[in-house]
Amino acid sequence: MTAIYGAAGTDGRRLAWPLLEAAVRLHWGWPFLPPVDRSPRGKPLFPGREDRWFSLSHSGGLALCALSAASVGVDIEVVRPRRARLPQRLLSREELARYDGTWEDFYRLWTLKESWCKREDAPLYPPQRAAVPSDCPCKSYAGAGWRGAVCCHGAPPEDIIWLEVSCEKEGPI
Repeated sequence: MTAIYGAAGTDGRRLAWPLLEAAVRLHWGWPFLPPVDRSPRGKPLFPGREDRWFSLSHSGGLALCALSAASVGVDIEVVRPRRARLPQRLLSREELARYDGTWEDFYRLWTLKESWCKREDAPLYPPQRAAVPSDCPCKSYAGAGWRGAVCCHGAPPEDIIWLEVSCEKEGPI
């Protein structure tokens, strides 16, 4: 089962690791955050715990943390206008065919792509080649000024669980 936790503040980067610490305490009952390592491609993981996976993302003042019993990927992006040709440079043909031309929809498609790559520990670049398979259990989330997504194994959670988190300390990596 996958769960997604979120936090909002002024600096999503500084919220991400305290959010992970709070999420593992709530979700798995762990009293503290265990050591974190990285795969050869850079995916953060708990060494020796193939039954516990996590993924982190931050943008602006927002952070998301996904926890799962299998590999998982999560992404969040603050919606903001960018260069007009960016969608054509970053989205695959299939994604462009589904793209409605708005920045909200671009970020919906982009967060799905990035969460898929995180789940698979696969390269995001070149982005036009990184395409989410149609049978992937993914879900998009939206709020005022942001879009997010999760790619997991099994059914994605319906909602994000938002927590109050302090960012007094930063993460281990």
